[in-house]
Amino acid sequence: MIKLKNKYVIGTHVMFFEIEMYKDFVKGLVNLLEDVENKENVCIDLCFNISEQIEKIDYDKISEVDLLQKFNDGVHIIEDLGFKVNAKIVGKDVFYFHADYRRDLNYNYCKKVDYVMWGETDSFFPREAFHVIETLSEYTTKENIHKYLLSFSDRKMWDSSWDPLVHKDYEHLEFIDDDEGHLNPNQAKSQLSIEKMNEINAKAKEFEFTYINKPKISGACLVLSADLIKSGVNIPSCLIYNDDEGLSIMCEKLLGNQFIQFICKNVLHVHARRHPQKRCYVANENNPNAFINQKVDTFQKFLQLSKANVQRLITGKDKFYEYDDFEKELQ
Repeated sequence: MIKLKNKYVIGTHVMFFEIEMYKDFVKGLVNLLEDVENKENVCIDLCFNISEQIEKIDYDKISEVDLLQKFNDGVHIIEDLGFKVNAKIVGKDVFYFHADYRRDLNYNYCKKVDYVMWGETDSFFPREAFHVIETLSEYTTKENIHKYLLSFSDRKMWDSSWDPLVHKDYEHLEFIDDDEGHLNPNQAKSQLSIEKMNEINAKAKEFEFTYINKPKISGACLVLSADLIKSGVNIPSCLIYNDDEGLSIMCEKLLGNQFIQFICKNVLHVHARRHPQKRCYVANENNPNAFINQKVDTFQKFLQLSKANVQRLITGKDKFYEYDDFEKELQ
């Protein structure tokens, strides 16, 4: 058991098409939470999104009632552990997505907690996450460091620029970006069981921290200190997608060479970006592993506008696209 000195929120945005994968996510939360002694120090914030502004629900396969029931089943499991759950539903006709949720999560909780933890439906926090954060918190308090990010390590990721975030047991491996990459357990896109993650992390007798001064952010299981958010770092309102990239840009713009991101190199989280149930019940799409080039055309248009906004944020030129512009694109 662990008695927490700090206060936390774990916030997660769940799209309707992630509802089958959400079951695994809830099991991951149980794995993380069941050893917490003072449960009042952790709040779980969940947003279930049934918006059909980009993807449509395939009502031949599932009803709205069944979707909501599956979501609430997960909420009840967490509540039965004794934790407070703040849950909200986003309706079918609303423009509100991942970046909007995380922006609001940061803003709404940064004065209520010490750390904001970004959950993601395809991910597992390590069972040791609170031990890691509490250990780091003792060090940063002593060193008068208050504005920072913490990443748990991942399996092999893309090119060598991501190696600072790779678990020390996976650093020597080569990342092979092909159609079978999501089946390779050594690579970050694939599934890895909670039990295997726990087994790997049990080898860590002491936590090994490193840090970088240029943001390298993978949003899943990211930990943000409240003071970082209070200083103005957040996902800018101009970004309608690409939340982790937006956070990176603002970290650099506002903190410059004072930015610091800690990485726990010997404690692994799981981010199964190609989970086999990542996109279910999407009308006119058969793409359960969520390959980007197989997503519906409306998503592709949405992504193009978001990428354009990223460039406009970087360069400071041209007007940002809004949801109204996306609606016009669809007409």
